[in-house]
Amino acid sequence: MINKESILKAVQFIESNLKSDISILDIARESSCSLYHFTRLFQSITTVSPKKYLLQRRLTESIYEIRDTKERIADIAYSYTFGSHEVFTRNFQKTFGMSPSKIRQGETIPNHLKTIAITKDYIFQSKKARNELPHVIELNDKFLIGVSFFVPEDNKTNDLSKEWNNFLQEVGKINNKTSSLNYYQIQFWSETQDIKGMHYCLAVEVESLTDVGPQFIAKVIPKGKYLRFIHKGLSSNVRYTYRYIYSEFLPDTSYKLTQPFNFEVYGEKYISPNSEKSESYIFIPFED
Repeated sequence: MINKESILKAVQFIESNLKSDISILDIARESSCSLYHFTRLFQSITTVSPKKYLLQRRLTESIYEIRDTKERIADIAYSYTFGSHEVFTRNFQKTFGMSPSKIRQGETIPNHLKTIAITKDYIFQSKKARNELPHVIELNDKFLIGVSFFVPEDNKTNDLSKEWNNFLQEVGKINNKTSSLNYYQIQFWSETQDIKGMHYCLAVEVESLTDVGPQFIAKVIPKGKYLRFIHKGLSSNVRYTYRYIYSEFLPDTSYKLTQPFNFEVYGEKYISPNSEKSESYIFIPFED
């Protein structure tokens, strides 16, 4: 069994025992590794310690029981093996920045703060995202013309191929396109908590925001500093690169993310959504 298969087996054991009183030694035995080697293998492959992963998975799953059931928060805490309501609340507050009672009252936690279950795809391919550190890029204003739409939070798919196909049929009607034809996908969200979902804009860069057809909208990506990450491989796996950015890279840095958007760029190195050789860029705005 190769190391990644051992770690996948360990992850599956964790996911099956989130409400069981298991130790890291129990998980190591399940993966057929010594405790010493297991902890280092797990962190090397997943970039998170097994102890932290187990804790954060329990906390993440508890969110849904607090939100969707009437069970006492203290009972939910005990069901996830926390020794007391106080210990649970302290860990919950530290991880998500709010108390469990706020969730019961209707507050929501941003998805990027949650820890979703590690999958086989993540273990075997997401290492691509970690091969290169991001570049700091300073951009001037970029003018875009494209289409915009809203995807509700409860939408179970991240597949935007239909929207992209529709846009590509119309892109020839956009005037003033720049000579280097790059395609953009902007994700932006409202800070109003009642608006649960994400706005998207699919666009191309233009020289100026003139002669905009009625079927299109105009956007400006503002001048500023951006972290530029590279996503390599299938477009459908970009979620693993985002997971790395928001759950692994950024928490250990001092970058201030103050703007409620990010965007992806598909340029000359982007072959197709189904090509393992494709490269695209993810830009995250930040301030010093």
